[in-house]
Amino acid sequence: MSRPPAGRAGPPGRDSPGQDGEDQLITPAAAADPEVPAGGDADRVTLDPAAESAVIPGSPHVTPTPAPVSRRTAAIAAAAAGLALAVLTIWIAGRGSTVPAVDQDIHRWVVEHRGPAGVSVARTVRWGGITWVVFPALLVVGAAAAGAGSSLRRRAGAGLLLCLVASTGGYAEIQLNHLVARARPPVADWAGAASGMSFPSGHTTAATLAALTAAWGLAARVRPGWRRRAVWGGAAAWAGAVGWSRVWLGVHWPTDVAAGWLFGLAWFGAAVAVTLTARRPPAGGELVPAVVPAAASRPGPAAGSERGPAAG
Repeated sequence: MSRPPAGRAGPPGRDSPGQDGEDQLITPAAAADPEVPAGGDADRVTLDPAAESAVIPGSPHVTPTPAPVSRRTAAIAAAAAGLALAVLTIWIAGRGSTVPAVDQDIHRWVVEHRGPAGVSVARTVRWGGITWVVFPALLVVGAAAAGAGSSLRRRAGAGLLLCLVASTGGYAEIQLNHLVARARPPVADWAGAASGMSFPSGHTTAATLAALTAAWGLAARVRPGWRRRAVWGGAAAWAGAVGWSRVWLGVHWPTDVAAGWLFGLAWFGAAVAVTLTARRPPAGGELVPAVVPAAASRPGPAAGSERGPAAG
């Protein structure tokens, strides 16, 4: 008996996935787990190239839930941020020890207007950009984002993937920091501790990388709409607050912070695009693990039928 083609109606098996009512996509957890589940065809799912989601052969057509970040979006973000960072880096490096007027004006205003309360808040917020705090925390975020019922290996893989994306980005930022070798603002203006060179801001870069990778993992566990927007909005607020704290404490020029945001976004976008590309099977080729929505468990016409209920 012939098998119904992908996207056509077919009878759900007794052990068919989708009866648990969960959606799972090619998420950070799935991307970190190279194993394809063994078993019958009901446990094997092909990837829909258009939606980057799951399509089970023999199941009714369902509208796939979009992934938290598509490869196209990630690649565009990486290219745009990378180009802006390159332009900014060349401009700053080409000026040598001369500080741009925009940096001087903003820095001078901050030093003249900041008060004890703002300084205290900034000193607290800066913890969100300390690498030995936020990068290990991604191990926990990734494990939690893997979802209930995930194996220990899958949870560990998801956490390691998020931590790897952020930590490699942090290391690359340090190399750029040493290469540009820009001096910080005058020590007399500092309201907090700092070390190393100024461009890009290390705290801002770490916060941006940690916030985006955490949001990538967590957004996969919520439905599209305001909940996902809230996750990404929280990531933007996290990175923005840490960047503000570095300027408010007087330890970085504003363009250092802008470079940190751009570097973090460029690295994250590139890492996501590479990860999703590596996990995408060729058309009609490799199969990848996923589970479809509960709607896929609705009964359809008998196996072998070439037309679903909506076909016409």
